[in-house]
Amino acid sequence: MKLYEINEEIARLTDTVLVDEETGEIIGDADEFCKQLDALQMEKKRILEYLAKIVLNTRSDIAALKAEEERLKSRREKLDKKAEKLLAIIERECGEKTDLGVATLSYRSSTAVEVSDSKKAVYWLMLNGHNNCYRMKEPEVSKADVKALIKSGTEVPGCAIVEHRTYNLR
Repeated sequence: MKLYEINEEIARLTDTVLVDEETGEIIGDADEFCKQLDALQMEKKRILEYLAKIVLNTRSDIAALKAEEERLKSRREKLDKKAEKLLAIIERECGEKTDLGVATLSYRSSTAVEVSDSKKAVYWLMLNGHNNCYRMKEPEVSKADVKALIKSGTEVPGCAIVEHRTYNLR
């Protein structure tokens, strides 16, 4: 039986039970009702325990994969450094475009703008009308301060305190 079927069966079972309004006792076979309800609750608990085991196993697998990722990352970084050192030796020895048999060492030129003093550069660009050459950062909302403001009773348009529920299985 699936979890949703168990919940439906529990709801159906509790809907069909008749209760004496004055005494609060179950009319009919109370023992049979309790026996059926207990059986459904036990089955539900068994399924939930199984799901919890799956979650714990999955977390274990995640931890193992993270450790493997770190190991492989460390190995890759070592190989990157080794390749860079070897390439530096080849570059130092050749100095110009060279056919090495299995590979060819070649050079490519590129340019990039390096900004040593961004305040001076932005000031000059603003004064000289080059508004497309710089960006102004958009203002950000300070969530902690807005939270305090809302808690004090002030309404802030576009902002609300939202409560989240997180689940943890250990």
